[in-house]
Amino acid sequence: MLNSILCIYYNRICYIISTKLLQKKIDIHDAEIIQLIISGKNKKEISSQLSIPLSTIQRRARYLLADETIKSKMEINYEKLGFKTGLLHIYLKNGNIDQIAKKIYELHGITSIEIHIGNSDILGHVFYKDATKLLDLISKIKNFEEVDRVVWSERVYQSAPKDIDIKADLLC
Repeated sequence: MLNSILCIYYNRICYIISTKLLQKKIDIHDAEIIQLIISGKNKKEISSQLSIPLSTIQRRARYLLADETIKSKMEINYEKLGFKTGLLHIYLKNGNIDQIAKKIYELHGITSIEIHIGNSDILGHVFYKDATKLLDLISKIKNFEEVDRVVWSERVYQSAPKDIDIKADLLC
């Protein structure tokens, strides 16, 4: 059964309520800040554009980071260091997906994993220097009893993040 979601406005704050619990409150300023962060603006530019003091933008951004409404992460540019990157699409025939994903995550060359519903069961983000290292990694994964097959795709390039208008969705 799908969760019912209800948005109640009170003092310009949208309270998103599911049938289980109050999930998150986002006011118009937080939504505008999130939208401008997505579009690549820094805090000083956001402050100027919204005519809100920089200290307020900094405080709200800290709060949004602290409660994980927005996440910030640093990534290694493997290509710049001479590595190639790509994805392993791992299809399982049986077994505990969490345990298998944990075993795959521990292998050298795996930078992160994702569990999916749909096509492949597990996506493994991979970096490697030469094809023999990649072949060794794929062979190790194929030898797991629970693995049905592994499909490899190499990243040719990745686009810059898309500038999307999320503000309206945030405010229900």
